[in-house]
Amino acid sequence: MTIATDITRQLACLVSYPTVSAVSNLDLLKYVEDQTAPFGARVRRFANPEGDKANVLITIGPEAPGGIIFSGHTDVVPIEGQAWTGDPWTLREVNGRLIGRGATDMKGFLACCLAAVPGIAAKNLKKPVHLAFSYDEEVGCTGVGSMAEWVGQSDLKPRLAVIGEATSMDMIAAHKGGLIGWCRIKGKPGHSSQPDRYVNAVMVAGDMIAEINRIREDMRNGPQFEGLDPPYSTTQVTVIRGGLHGNIVSENCEFFWEMRLIPGQNTYEVLDHMKRFAAEKLEPAMKAIDPSCGIVFDVQASIPGLKPNNDPALDAELLALLGRTEPRYVSYGTEAGIFQIAGVPSVVIGPGDIADAHQPDESVAISELEKCAAFLDRLGDSCC
Repeated sequence: MTIATDITRQLACLVSYPTVSAVSNLDLLKYVEDQTAPFGARVRRFANPEGDKANVLITIGPEAPGGIIFSGHTDVVPIEGQAWTGDPWTLREVNGRLIGRGATDMKGFLACCLAAVPGIAAKNLKKPVHLAFSYDEEVGCTGVGSMAEWVGQSDLKPRLAVIGEATSMDMIAAHKGGLIGWCRIKGKPGHSSQPDRYVNAVMVAGDMIAEINRIREDMRNGPQFEGLDPPYSTTQVTVIRGGLHGNIVSENCEFFWEMRLIPGQNTYEVLDHMKRFAAEKLEPAMKAIDPSCGIVFDVQASIPGLKPNNDPALDAELLALLGRTEPRYVSYGTEAGIFQIAGVPSVVIGPGDIADAHQPDESVAISELEKCAAFLDRLGDSCC
C-alpha cells in the first residue's frame, strides 16, 4: 500500500464520523486508538465534564522528555445550509482532490498522522512522538486546554508541538489571539409613543456598538505586529438581535462581538474598556428609570495568540524540512497558543489551503497530504 493510498483510507474513515462540535467524538477516538494500538501506543484521555467528548494523547516511543507533538482537532463545522454536490460524510476523489467535510480542516492532517505512525514506530526512537487530538476547537478552542496543561506540567516536556491547521505546508510562527462573546442588554418595555419613560435596549446596544466601532478606529493606530494582515488588532460586531414589535420600546437586545488581538496584547484590556464604558456612560441613565436594567458581557471563548518561539535553530530545522526560507504570520487563531502558554514551543504547519475550510465540497489535494506525511516522517527522525 502506498502512503497516498493509506492516507486516503484513513481520511475516508475519519470523514465518515460526523463529528460536528455539537456531538460526541468518542467513536472517532476509539478508531484512532485502534489504529495506533498495534504500534505500542500508550493512550491518555482527557474527558469533558459531561463525558461525551474527550481529548486523546497517544504516545509512541519511550516515556521520555524532549519529544514532538503532532496536534489537531477532531471536530468539524456543520453542513446545514451548504450546497454540497455529494454526501459530505463519504470521501470522494475528483481530479486529484479528496472531498468531504473536514478534508482540509482538519481531518486531512489527522489522516497524515495515522498514516505516518507505522514508519515512525519502526524508527529507533530515543524520544517519543505524541498525537494530541482535541475536541471543540471550532467553537473557540475550548476543549484542548486540559490536555495541553497536563502535557506542560508532566515530565514529558516536549520540545515542539506542530498544530496541523491548513497552511499549504508553510510554517506559521505567529498568529493573532481572539476573544469572543455576547453583550446582553436588558431594558424596560413600554409603548413607543413615550420612549423617555422606558429603556430601549436596541438603542442602548447602538450606543455600545458605536463605542466598539470607535475602539476599532483606535486599534488601527495602536500597537503593530509587522507580518500580520492587518498588522493591528481588530474588533467588531457580527450578529445583533432584539425587539418584539415596531410600536414597543425594546426590552431586550443582544449582539455578538469578536476581537482579533496581536500577539502580546493583554487579552482582556479591550473588554475591560467596553465594560467600563457600559457601567459609567450607559447604565446610570438606564438604572435611573429602572434599577433592573443593565448590560452584561458574556465571554464565550478566549484564544491566546501565538508568539514566535525565538529559537533560530528550531526555526531553521523546520524550514529546512519544509524547503522554505521564512515563516509566515496569520490573523486567524489556532490551538498553538494554548500549547505555547502551557510551556511547549509551538508552530502551525499543515496540508491544504485555509480558504477551502468550512466550504461546501471542502477538499484537499492528495499531493498536499503526501507532502505532510513525508514532513512528519522526517521530523520523526529527530526523535531517534
